[in-house]
Amino acid sequence: MWRIPLSDLNYDEAEQQAVLEVLGSRWLTMGPRTEEFEARLAEFLGVRHVIAVSNGTCALQLAYRAVAWLRGQAHSNAFVIVPDITFVATANAAFAERLTPYLCDIVDAETPGLSPQEAESVLEAKQVQAIALVHYAGFDCGAEYFAAVSKRHGAILIEDAAHAIGARTIDGRALGTIGEVGCFSFFSNKNLATGEGGAVVTNNDEIAERVRLWRCHGLSSSSTQRHAARSVGYDVFDVGYNFRCSEIVAALGIEQLKKLPAANARRRELYRLYIEALRNVEAVRIVWGDRPELLENSAAHILPLLCETEALRDRIRAALHEAGIQTSHHYAPIHSFTCYRRAAEERNVCVGKIRNATEFARREITLPLYPALSDESVSEICSIIARVAKGRA
Repeated sequence: MWRIPLSDLNYDEAEQQAVLEVLGSRWLTMGPRTEEFEARLAEFLGVRHVIAVSNGTCALQLAYRAVAWLRGQAHSNAFVIVPDITFVATANAAFAERLTPYLCDIVDAETPGLSPQEAESVLEAKQVQAIALVHYAGFDCGAEYFAAVSKRHGAILIEDAAHAIGARTIDGRALGTIGEVGCFSFFSNKNLATGEGGAVVTNNDEIAERVRLWRCHGLSSSSTQRHAARSVGYDVFDVGYNFRCSEIVAALGIEQLKKLPAANARRRELYRLYIEALRNVEAVRIVWGDRPELLENSAAHILPLLCETEALRDRIRAALHEAGIQTSHHYAPIHSFTCYRRAAEERNVCVGKIRNATEFARREITLPLYPALSDESVSEICSIIARVAKGRA
């Protein structure tokens, strides 16, 4: 076990009681708690439609299917722009809906957001159906800019906001609600954690209707609706999936949503402590540590540290692990995975200029960040980093 883990659940008796109430209700899948969670999350985000689903990857797949549906059909030369630095689900879900991922570079070797220059270059040269904009670490990676760019080029903006629940633009708009479709994950390490679970959000009534249909096999009515109406029959309007949300996930989500504003505020406070503690350590820098206006509006999901060299990164990681402090890596570039190298050779995926992504990945290390992390633990972590970086360990 790690003495200081990378992340931890922000749970107490409220979540336990919520689960017990679900068990007592004898209704476990897509019932009244799912509807309540969707309504509460829609109000929180200021969006018209929230469709709760099994996980964040399902949300992405439904978003990509919505893109293909809006365009008439998916085909092999229809591209979706995906940043090379993201969790592989952003690209995998595009493959699942027969779209071709175009892996694009990040802004620069120290800024992990999608490169505007490369994205626009691809938009001008290829038949692009969508841009999948990833809000890395819970920071706004240009939502309003890419919304305008997408509209200008006739593409659809999908926001992969898996890291960004509760984050906003500088103007106060919720991340995940600016593009045509937004996708959230509620995995165990997320700011709003339900174990599994995710959501598709949109202001487009037609997309919402289709996503709800596809979520449950294309059925004309859900089990809850048939139960309430004492009906036994249903029609199937389209080929769909089993991407339903469970009542336990929804109940946990309701309780987690209540805690989210305060939890995110604590994450930002800890982020600032890291910045201050490492300000004078020249060989390392915290991603977006010099952008207080972005931090102020972020979800501060993870704490990415960039080291001067890969060797220093590895020494810092080894020293932290020796002290019982867990770290991680967000992320290996998608193009480096065996599956995607093979797909590139077979022309099933396109790889753009990825020099910045490669350089960023080889120097990044992710440090512990969660609401219950103590100030003293941050101080200890930063002291170890400083000693190693200054050659004293």
